[in-house]
Amino acid sequence: MSLQGIGRSIKNFWRALGKGELLLSIGAHKYYMHILYLFVLAWISILLSLKVDGTLTRVEENKAALKDLEIYHAEKEAELVRLHSASTTAKRLKQLGSDVTLPGQPAIKIDKR
Repeated sequence: MSLQGIGRSIKNFWRALGKGELLLSIGAHKYYMHILYLFVLAWISILLSLKVDGTLTRVEENKAALKDLEIYHAEKEAELVRLHSASTTAKRLKQLGSDVTLPGQPAIKIDKR
C-alpha cells in the first residue's frame, strides 16, 4: 500500500466514523448479537463488582461494630466477676467472724479545712 492509499484509508475511516457507518464498513454488522452479548456480560460484571464492594464495605463496618461489642462484653464480664468476688469475700469474712463488711452506702468525701 502506498502512502496515498494509507491516507485514503484513514480518511474513509474518519468519514465512516462520522456518519455512523463504521461497523458496516468493517463488516462487524454480522456479529451484532455477539457484540451485544459482550456488552451485556460487561454490564453484569460491573454490577456484580459493585455488589461485592458493597458487601465488603458492610463486612468491614460489622467487624468494627463487633470489636466494640467485644469490648463492651469484656467490661460487663469483668464487672460481673468483681461483683461475684465481693460477695464471696463478704461470705468468707462472715465465716471467719470478722466485723468488716461491704459498705452500705457510697463513700463520702472529707473536705480539708
